[in-house]
Amino acid sequence: MTDTKYEPADIEIYVKEKGLVLKEKSLVAYTPSDGRILGIGDEAEALAAQNLESVAVQSPLRQGMIADYSMADRMFRHMLKKACGKRHFFKPHIAVGGIPETITEVERKAVEDLMFQIGAKSVTTFEGSYEKLKKEMTVVAPEKFDSFQAVIVIAKNEPERYVAEGLANLLQYAQKQGIPADRVGELLREI
Repeated sequence: MTDTKYEPADIEIYVKEKGLVLKEKSLVAYTPSDGRILGIGDEAEALAAQNLESVAVQSPLRQGMIADYSMADRMFRHMLKKACGKRHFFKPHIAVGGIPETITEVERKAVEDLMFQIGAKSVTTFEGSYEKLKKEMTVVAPEKFDSFQAVIVIAKNEPERYVAEGLANLLQYAQKQGIPADRVGELLREI
Protein backbone atom coordinates (compact mmCIF):
# COMPACT_ATOMS: atom_id res chain seq x y z
CA MET A 1 0.00 0.00 0.00
CA THR A 2 1.35 3.40 -0.90
CA ASP A 3 0.92 6.31 1.50
CA THR A 4 0.22 9.29 -0.73
CA LYS A 5 0.06 11.66 2.22
CA TYR A 6 3.27 13.35 1.04
CA GLU A 7 4.30 13.95 -2.55
CA PRO A 8 7.83 12.64 -3.01
CA ALA A 9 10.49 15.11 -4.08
CA ASP A 10 13.44 14.23 -6.28
CA ILE A 11 16.67 13.90 -4.31
CA GLU A 12 19.72 14.90 -6.32
CA ILE A 13 23.21 14.29 -4.97
CA TYR A 14 26.21 15.99 -6.55
CA VAL A 15 29.66 14.80 -5.56
CA LYS A 16 32.78 16.93 -5.85
CA GLU A 17 34.60 16.45 -9.18
CA LYS A 18 31.88 14.05 -10.44
CA GLY A 19 28.75 16.17 -10.68
CA LEU A 20 25.29 14.58 -10.46
CA VAL A 21 25.67 10.97 -9.32
CA LEU A 22 22.21 10.19 -7.93
CA LYS A 23 18.65 11.30 -8.67
CA GLU A 24 15.89 9.33 -7.00
CA LYS A 25 12.47 9.91 -5.44
CA SER A 26 12.28 10.56 -1.70
CA LEU A 27 10.51 7.27 -1.02
CA VAL A 28 10.99 4.59 1.62
CA ALA A 29 9.33 1.15 1.40
CA TYR A 30 8.93 -0.78 4.64
CA THR A 31 6.85 -3.45 6.33
CA PRO A 32 4.25 -1.78 8.56
CA SER A 33 4.31 -4.64 11.08
CA ASP A 34 7.94 -4.24 12.13
CA GLY A 35 9.20 -1.12 10.30
CA ARG A 36 11.84 -3.09 8.37
CA ILE A 37 13.13 -1.08 5.39
CA LEU A 38 12.66 -2.93 2.10
CA GLY A 39 13.83 -0.28 -0.34
CA ILE A 40 14.74 3.38 -0.69
CA GLY A 41 14.46 5.67 -3.70
CA ASP A 42 14.17 3.75 -6.99
CA GLU A 43 13.76 0.44 -5.14
CA ALA A 44 10.87 1.86 -3.09
CA GLU A 45 9.29 3.30 -6.23
CA ALA A 46 9.41 -0.14 -7.87
CA LEU A 47 7.81 -1.71 -4.79
CA ALA A 48 5.10 0.96 -4.80
CA ALA A 49 4.27 0.07 -8.41
CA GLN A 50 3.62 -3.53 -7.30
CA ASN A 51 0.95 -2.26 -4.86
CA LEU A 52 1.60 -5.02 -2.31
CA GLU A 53 -0.58 -5.03 0.81
CA SER A 54 2.35 -6.11 3.00
CA VAL A 55 4.49 -3.13 1.93
CA ALA A 56 3.99 0.52 2.86
CA VAL A 57 5.70 3.19 0.76
CA GLN A 58 5.89 6.81 1.81
CA SER A 59 8.02 9.90 1.59
CA PRO A 60 9.63 11.15 4.81
CA LEU A 61 9.46 14.68 3.37
CA ARG A 62 6.52 17.04 3.09
CA GLN A 63 6.76 19.95 0.69
CA GLY A 64 10.50 19.35 0.59
CA MET A 65 10.93 19.48 4.37
CA ILE A 66 11.42 16.71 6.92
CA ALA A 67 8.13 15.23 8.10
CA ASP A 68 9.41 11.90 9.48
CA TYR A 69 12.86 12.42 11.02
CA SER A 70 13.72 8.76 11.58
CA MET A 71 12.83 7.70 8.03
CA ALA A 72 14.53 10.77 6.55
CA ASP A 73 17.69 9.82 8.44
CA ARG A 74 17.66 6.32 6.98
CA MET A 75 16.82 7.58 3.49
CA PHE A 76 19.54 10.27 3.31
CA ARG A 77 22.13 7.99 4.93
CA HIS A 78 21.40 5.30 2.32
CA MET A 79 21.38 7.73 -0.61
CA LEU A 80 24.62 9.44 0.45
CA LYS A 81 26.33 6.07 0.81
CA LYS A 82 24.99 5.00 -2.59
CA ALA A 83 26.14 8.24 -4.21
CA CYS A 84 29.62 8.16 -2.67
CA GLY A 85 30.17 4.43 -3.15
CA LYS A 86 32.51 2.42 -0.97
CA ARG A 87 34.71 5.48 -0.58
CA HIS A 88 32.27 7.13 1.82
CA PHE A 89 33.59 10.50 2.93
CA PHE A 90 34.79 10.88 6.48
CA LYS A 91 32.85 13.81 7.92
CA PRO A 92 32.02 15.51 4.59
CA HIS A 93 31.15 19.16 4.15
CA ILE A 94 27.58 19.06 2.81
CA ALA A 95 25.35 21.70 1.24
CA VAL A 96 21.59 21.05 1.20
CA GLY A 97 19.57 22.88 -1.41
CA GLY A 98 16.02 23.25 -2.55
CA ILE A 99 15.14 24.67 0.85
CA PRO A 100 11.95 26.78 0.57
CA GLU A 101 12.37 30.48 1.29
CA THR A 102 9.45 30.24 3.71
CA ILE A 103 11.29 27.74 5.93
CA THR A 104 11.22 28.38 9.67
CA GLU A 105 14.36 28.32 11.79
CA VAL A 106 13.11 25.12 13.45
CA GLU A 107 12.73 23.41 10.04
CA ARG A 108 16.18 24.63 8.95
CA LYS A 109 17.68 23.33 12.21
CA ALA A 110 16.00 19.93 11.64
CA VAL A 111 17.67 19.67 8.20
CA GLU A 112 21.05 20.67 9.63
CA ASP A 113 20.73 18.31 12.61
CA LEU A 114 19.81 15.43 10.31
CA MET A 115 22.87 16.02 8.13
CA PHE A 116 25.14 16.18 11.20
CA GLN A 117 23.54 12.97 12.45
CA ILE A 118 24.38 11.14 9.22
CA GLY A 119 28.00 12.24 9.50
CA ALA A 120 28.48 15.74 8.07
CA LYS A 121 31.31 17.89 9.40
CA SER A 122 29.58 21.09 8.29
CA VAL A 123 26.21 21.86 6.74
CA THR A 124 25.16 24.80 4.57
CA THR A 125 21.55 25.21 3.48
CA PHE A 126 20.41 27.22 0.48
CA GLU A 127 17.39 27.93 -1.67
CA GLY A 128 17.25 26.87 -5.27
CA SER A 129 19.10 24.45 -7.50
CA TYR A 130 22.67 23.19 -7.68
CA GLU A 131 23.31 25.36 -10.73
CA LYS A 132 22.11 28.46 -8.87
CA LEU A 133 24.34 27.67 -5.87
CA LYS A 134 27.37 27.02 -8.08
CA LYS A 135 26.83 30.21 -10.08
CA GLU A 136 26.40 32.40 -6.98
CA MET A 137 29.19 30.84 -4.92
CA THR A 138 31.81 30.80 -7.66
CA VAL A 139 31.46 34.59 -7.71
CA VAL A 140 31.05 35.24 -3.97
CA ALA A 141 32.99 32.43 -2.25
CA PRO A 142 34.61 29.94 -4.66
CA GLU A 143 36.77 28.43 -1.91
CA LYS A 144 33.65 27.58 0.13
CA PHE A 145 31.94 25.98 -2.87
CA ASP A 146 35.09 23.91 -3.50
CA SER A 147 34.98 22.70 0.12
CA PHE A 148 31.69 20.83 -0.36
CA GLN A 149 32.26 17.11 -0.87
CA ALA A 150 28.53 16.59 -1.50
CA VAL A 151 25.59 18.78 -2.42
CA ILE A 152 22.13 17.36 -1.77
CA VAL A 153 19.23 19.07 -3.53
CA ILE A 154 15.61 18.43 -2.63
CA ALA A 155 13.96 19.19 -5.97
CA LYS A 156 10.27 19.91 -5.86
CA ASN A 157 9.34 20.04 -9.52
CA GLU A 158 5.56 20.00 -9.07
CA PRO A 159 4.49 22.87 -6.79
CA GLU A 160 0.90 22.58 -8.07
CA ARG A 161 0.64 19.25 -6.25
CA TYR A 162 1.56 20.96 -2.98
CA VAL A 163 -1.17 23.52 -3.53
CA ALA A 164 -3.64 20.75 -4.36
CA GLU A 165 -2.58 18.89 -1.20
CA GLY A 166 -3.14 22.01 0.89
CA LEU A 167 -6.54 22.66 -0.67
CA ALA A 168 -7.59 19.04 -0.14
CA ASN A 169 -6.64 19.34 3.53
CA LEU A 170 -8.56 22.62 3.76
CA LEU A 171 -11.67 21.09 2.18
CA GLN A 172 -11.46 18.08 4.48
CA TYR A 173 -11.22 20.35 7.52
CA ALA A 174 -14.12 22.51 6.28
CA GLN A 175 -16.26 19.41 5.73
CA LYS A 176 -15.58 18.25 9.31
CA GLN A 177 -16.66 21.70 10.52
CA GLY A 178 -19.85 21.58 8.43
CA ILE A 179 -18.75 24.26 5.95
CA PRO A 180 -19.85 23.46 2.37
CA ALA A 181 -17.23 23.36 -0.40
CA ASP A 182 -19.01 26.21 -2.22
CA ARG A 183 -18.52 28.47 0.80
CA VAL A 184 -14.83 27.53 0.95
CA GLY A 185 -14.54 28.55 -2.71
CA GLU A 186 -16.20 31.89 -1.95
CA LEU A 187 -13.80 32.50 0.95
CA LEU A 188 -10.78 31.73 -1.24
CA ARG A 189 -11.97 34.18 -3.92
CA GLU A 190 -12.25 36.87 -1.25
CA ILE A 191 -8.57 36.58 -0.37
